Parts: sequence; C-alpha cells; structure tokens
Amino acid sequence: MFANPTSRAAVSRYGIGGFRFVSVALLLGSLVTHAKAKAPKTRPSPAVPTFRAKGIASWYDESRFTSTGERYRAREMTAAHPSLPFNTLVSVRNIKNGRIALVRINDRGPYKKGRIIDLSRAAAGRIGMLSDGVAPVELRIVPPSRKAFSFLHSPARGAANHGPVPF
Repeated sequence: MFANPTSRAAVSRYGIGGFRFVSVALLLGSLVTHAKAKAPKTRPSPAVPTFRAKGIASWYDESRFTSTGERYRAREMTAAHPSLPFNTLVSVRNIKNGRIALVRINDRGPYKKGRIIDLSRAAAGRIGMLSDGVAPVELRIVPPSRKAFSFLHSPARGAANHGPVPF
C-alpha cells in the first residue's frame, strides 16, 4: 500500500506542499514591501555642533603624555583644549597673518588664564607663532568628512582617478 502511492495521494501531497510554498512566498513578499515602505529614504546626517571662539593661543613642548594617554609628539598637529571632546578636528587661524592649521584635540589645557588653546610645536610653526609664543587665534570645529582625508588612500593600480577612494 505505501510502496506504490496512488495518483490521488501524490497529487494531494504535492498540492499541499505547493500551497504552503505559495503562502510562505506571499507572506515574505508582503513583509519585504512593508519594510521598504516604512524605511526612511535618507538618513539624517549627524549634527555637528557649531563652535567658534576667538582668543589667545600658546604652544607647549614639555609634555610626555597627553590626557588621552597617548605620547605627546611635537611633530604632530595636535592641541589641548579645556572642554572640546577628544579627537575633535579644529581649524586654528592666526588672526595676525591669516595662516591656518588643522589640529586634533588630544589633551586638556591650557591652564593659564586668558588662553583658549595650547598647540603642539608643529601646529604653532604652521600658523607662524613659534617666535612670539602666543598669538590671537580663531577656532572652528571642522566636521568629519571622507573627502578631507581622501589623500591618505591611493587608488588601485590601473584604476582611473575619478575622485576620492571610498574607505
């Protein structure tokens, strides 16, 4: 009896399986279209706080370790600020000569009253304040951008250079 199923049993067995397949496919299809309808088309970009400050900058060269725990390196473009978050990129413009340096906040300070930022030796040299020791500056937060650091990644060999290489 079970070795040779009748044609009626075979049809009903496959007919039920086909029905299950179609119903599952319809269920999944409706879930996918529902998910697509609910998903936002564009993601909002993270808000970058606007920060501008003017004041006196100084530079320092005597520290061994920064507040983040990394070793102080005078040749890197880093700075100390009392309240900005660590790893914030800040544009520092010397008001006297207009020269600009892009620095990363990795330390706390300055601790002398009336100063708003302490620059590393390299950053101080970039904006031309090494000989004076202090300079009037304007600070601005630079929003993180992949384009700003596209020069760090070189394109693959033989590839046409049509802009920045994606990360």
